[in-house]
Amino acid sequence: MIGRLYDAALHEDHWPGVCADVAAAFGASNAAALLQPAGAGGVVACGGRSDGLLTAFLPHLERAQQLRSRLAHNEMAERCSVAALDALATAVVLLDAGLTVLYANGAAGTLFGAEAPLQLRGARLAQGGSRGAQTLAHMVRRAVRCLEPDTLSGPAQAPQSLCLPRSGHLPLTLSVAPFMLGGGCAEGTPCAIIMARDPETVTASAEVLQQLFQLTPAEAAVSRALAGGASLEDIAAATGVSVNTVKTHLHRVYGKTATRRQGELIALIHGSTATLLPPHPVG
Repeated sequence: MIGRLYDAALHEDHWPGVCADVAAAFGASNAAALLQPAGAGGVVACGGRSDGLLTAFLPHLERAQQLRSRLAHNEMAERCSVAALDALATAVVLLDAGLTVLYANGAAGTLFGAEAPLQLRGARLAQGGSRGAQTLAHMVRRAVRCLEPDTLSGPAQAPQSLCLPRSGHLPLTLSVAPFMLGGGCAEGTPCAIIMARDPETVTASAEVLQQLFQLTPAEAAVSRALAGGASLEDIAAATGVSVNTVKTHLHRVYGKTATRRQGELIALIHGSTATLLPPHPVG
């Protein structure tokens, strides 16, 4: 039964069977007391040989319950980590030395699309013919290499940065850093983590800007358009108002955001913590 106990600690679906075994061996009332989170409170003597078995069984039960609790905590932490990464507007990709994708969040699928210099194709991050893409492959190999056993004693490697040109768009900037997947140095898998954001994408929605800075809908729309690279003339033409009206909105935004120039306002918006993607629809 002890072997089954530790097996159940590793496989949650086996736990009901162990509970039945404990009830058969020590009685239903003792099983209820033994298996409650508080431990062995309320356990009564079984008499004869069963008391000796119970005494020998208790340390194993305690260790199995601790292991089960620790695994449940780790599983919850892993789920929360994945959920947090998928909510980010920043593209996050984990790669091995051969550019095989070990993980990619939702933003990565959008950013590394068909027109990008780097493209997610199945299980690999495919490179274009540009020199920058080849440089990325070198950076990934270098990041993975510094986590291999024979190099772990060396100095820590700082994140590497890369700028990839995009036709008709601002260049794509990204960072590459070493990352140990699935554990510490002894049992983890060395890989590289890539993080990138589209400089043309304003992640803070108009609704978020209204909440953060108490802007009106018109003020938020002007702010977001500026952060996306539009000129005052572009905004006026798109919204059907005069340039003077746009300037009025902008000066009101300056007062509410404690900024004085367009550059400061744009930096504030892009540096905002509100960079989460909208939640996925349920169902």
